Amino acid sequence: TYTIEDECGNTETVDHVININDTDAPIINGTITASNINGCTAADAPAAESSVADIEANLGITIDDNCTTDADLTVTSNDVSAGTCPIVITRTYTIEDECGNTETVDHIININDTQEPTIIGTIAASNITGCSVADAPAAETTVAGIEGLGVTINDNCTADANLNVSSNDVFAGTCPIVL
Repeated sequence: TYTIEDECGNTETVDHVININDTDAPIINGTITASNINGCTAADAPAAESSVADIEANLGITIDDNCTTDADLTVTSNDVSAGTCPIVITRTYTIEDECGNTETVDHIININDTQEPTIIGTIAASNITGCSVADAPAAETTVAGIEGLGVTINDNCTADANLNVSSNDVFAGTCPIVL
């Protein structure tokens, strides 16, 4: 409020409204290194960080704001998944200051099954009467068929019915022909 006074002591006032507003978004320094996680689904991704302190401590970046303290910055995140083998999750963190200014940073999370199927047991040798390699029985084409030969097959991410089975024959000798 300005007061204007003349030489005789008469006054008049006028107000000047000054709005001070933070219009600067938080500043994110650095990039988050992609994470590679062994797993089968998007649910295997680590939980999202929920505070600036956690992001700075666990993801290797720093966040600064001109008016809002780190403890008062709001952190939210959103995950978008794509693909298979690997499943690629783009986790976008949004950092918001007390005046609603925001900045984002992405964290790429690759979730991939890196464990091969396990086979427990061995298949007993088969003795077939015949004269040539063509007398050998047809190769099994399913996990169930191979398991019928006396082994157990498991995979940490893929159901038996979805496992691909292939075979190749190598033979040697005569009388017997060993396949």
